[in-house]
Amino acid sequence: MEQLLLPVSVSEHMVFDSFYPGSNLEIYQSLQDHIEKLLWIAGTRGSGKTHLLQAAFHQCIRLANKSLYIPMREFEQLSPEVLDDLDQLDLICIDDIEFILGNQAWEIKLLDLYERLQTTNTRLLITSHETPKVLNFFLPDLASRFSMSVVHQLKVLSETEIISAIQLHADIRGFNLPIESANYLLKRVERNVSSLIEIIKILDYESLSKQRKLTIPFIKNILQLGYKDE
Repeated sequence: MEQLLLPVSVSEHMVFDSFYPGSNLEIYQSLQDHIEKLLWIAGTRGSGKTHLLQAAFHQCIRLANKSLYIPMREFEQLSPEVLDDLDQLDLICIDDIEFILGNQAWEIKLLDLYERLQTTNTRLLITSHETPKVLNFFLPDLASRFSMSVVHQLKVLSETEIISAIQLHADIRGFNLPIESANYLLKRVERNVSSLIEIIKILDYESLSKQRKLTIPFIKNILQLGYKDE
């Protein structure tokens, strides 16, 4: 097993088994089928883009292949040269690519990487908040190349699907999140899965340390929500 290291963090909980696909089953399966060499995932904040990308990264590493996860949201800590020689890898995961689009130095490196990958079996997975056709590129050639990628638009989960998603995360962490507690969170916290998963992590720690079940009064106290039940 070989993994290139960058000064970024990857969550061990962001795996395919902990992702609830709901109405996004097609992309969920596409990522695991390893068919498309260039795959672009677009979605709003908290829609699960990063989860899927890190899941693909973890899967690649478990198969003893070479992979690299690059969160461009943290590009100020990185140099465009990080994209050099990546054609030797099996999988490249570029998260939040919009943070470097418009930057000439980064786009030149991206275009060079794209061209080098045409003669390899390396897969390139990219996420952003929009599809490539509506993003602002500095290099027209790069925009043209990426517009030919297979694009998946993540759909927003329904309320029922969000509850199933956070209950899945609770189950994987080894505790039960009752439906009434899940509904309570959904009514009082920002309705995106990423934010709710962060809260699940907090509740997991607090319930273990205090040896308490996740009742509504306990959740309300821990999160200090500060409003009355409806």
